[in-house]
Amino acid sequence: MTHALAPATLTDLDALGHHGPTALVITITPHLATELLKRNTRNRSLRDRAVGDYARDMTAGNWVINGEAIKLATNGDVLDGQHRLHAIVKANLSTDMFVVIGLDPETQETMDSGRKRSTGDALSLRSEENALSLAAITRRVWAWQQGDRRFKGRYTPTTAEVLTLLAKHPEIRRSTEIAARTRSSFPHIPQSVVGTAHFLFNAIDPGECAWFFQRLADGAELPLGHPILALRTRVTSERRDGDRMAEDRYLSYLVRTWNAVRDGRELARLTHKPGSDIPTPK
Repeated sequence: MTHALAPATLTDLDALGHHGPTALVITITPHLATELLKRNTRNRSLRDRAVGDYARDMTAGNWVINGEAIKLATNGDVLDGQHRLHAIVKANLSTDMFVVIGLDPETQETMDSGRKRSTGDALSLRSEENALSLAAITRRVWAWQQGDRRFKGRYTPTTAEVLTLLAKHPEIRRSTEIAARTRSSFPHIPQSVVGTAHFLFNAIDPGECAWFFQRLADGAELPLGHPILALRTRVTSERRDGDRMAEDRYLSYLVRTWNAVRDGRELARLTHKPGSDIPTPK
């Protein structure tokens, strides 16, 4: 049985909950979310990242009713949905939610047992080519734009934020295609880093960017001392030695090489101290 109730109060929910499992779409105000959280007595540890992700989507207007429900027990306890409720409080916005009330408290043991759909899955459903790589590259472009140049920030973008950024910058698809093509010829730099660098460099000079990644892939006719030759030699040697390199190190190498090419400088050797800043492409 499905009801629509907006706005709702605890009294309304408790009254309906006595009739067994009931589904509703209601507007949950920050006040109601706060009251419901007082009944959040038996749940998993709160994950601040998830709360922040949801709150950003709500603030940006990206929150949609997708069938995932706040679940309440017959006694009113919150069985599932604490992160969404905390996000409503954090965003301080009334939000429409699908709610199921009147559940047996023991059903909590079977909740959230399925595999979470990833951003890559969402892009696959949209028939995007190279969906997993596209998701990875778009996430890193998002991080760069947030000032996280090392991809180690506290927050990662939500699926809605990835889709919004991709709609704003459809050229990320081309960067993903170039990354896949480059990696098929020169597999020593992660595809996600190659695609992110391509997006950044292409925004500066599309023509030189195209030449840069073609030479990165094939190494053709590069004289001794050329920055791209130094890059290819460096990462090939490190991969051969079995070194495990962080993504920010690869990105630093790419940016330093790009800047040297743009300046017309030779580059005999590439270095990057762990934890140091990533230079700005120019």
